[in-house]
Amino acid sequence: MKKISWGTGIVIGISIFVIAVVIQTIFLMNQKVDLVTEDYYTKGLDYQKQIEIEKRTNQFANQVNLTYDGQFVIINFPDTFKSDLVNGEIVFYRPSDSNLDIKIPIKLENQKQVIPVSSLKRGFWRVKLNWNYNNNNYYKETAINI
Repeated sequence: MKKISWGTGIVIGISIFVIAVVIQTIFLMNQKVDLVTEDYYTKGLDYQKQIEIEKRTNQFANQVNLTYDGQFVIINFPDTFKSDLVNGEIVFYRPSDSNLDIKIPIKLENQKQVIPVSSLKRGFWRVKLNWNYNNNNYYKETAINI
């Protein structure tokens, strides 16, 4: 059996290390990264506006109510909001996979909207309500497990 000199051992060790670093770099560069939002910098600058919108939403004695009964998400608006004057969107946000996010326009019938969840993947969701009424923006967020 042939003996390897210490110089050859060092070269082999460094070569294995360099190859491992190159393979790891290639692997990590090809990983998918889901950001909370693509335009996070702009969202950060508008954060104070978001705080004011949430304060305005919390001032109502009768809050917008969101319930989940296992098959449907039911959104009830109080009588202070006239159904035909409310416009906005409902976002089903999936933190673990942005490709599953869904946006639905708000279309109230008798102060409520019923959304079937049979097409949504099981797991954790955030339901974000953004709406406008009398030129004021409102926002409510609720977490649900499907």
